[in-house]
Amino acid sequence: MNKNKAKKVTLQDLIARAEQRKLDKKELRQLYIKSLDATITIMKPDRALVLDSMNMEDESDGDRHLIYNCVVEPSLKDPELHKAYKVVSPMDIVDEIFDPGEVANISKEIVRMAGYIDSVEVVKNIKN
Repeated sequence: MNKNKAKKVTLQDLIARAEQRKLDKKELRQLYIKSLDATITIMKPDRALVLDSMNMEDESDGDRHLIYNCVVEPSLKDPELHKAYKVVSPMDIVDEIFDPGEVANISKEIVRMAGYIDSVEVVKNIKN
């Protein structure tokens, strides 16, 4: 490519690249969402995010916190999305997009992905 005609990199380009690099390192999983008749992509949360969510007083706030931070495609953090749904608090977007049962199930799948559900199984009972 001709150096004189190369695109000038912007701050947004660099930020997008940083976000993509983070995603490339994360474990991802697709979930089918019945009410949307489409899939979303979630990423495996780190321990701190799961513990923060579990320590919230209201369990539904914890679920919304996990979903807001772990759904990466489409990004629930997009300001245009918030504007379209007229949400005041950013995490309110979760309740606007997903049905209540879906919120609980998406959150459960995120926690499972992090190894907090169904990751340990008894192999054999030990007799004394």
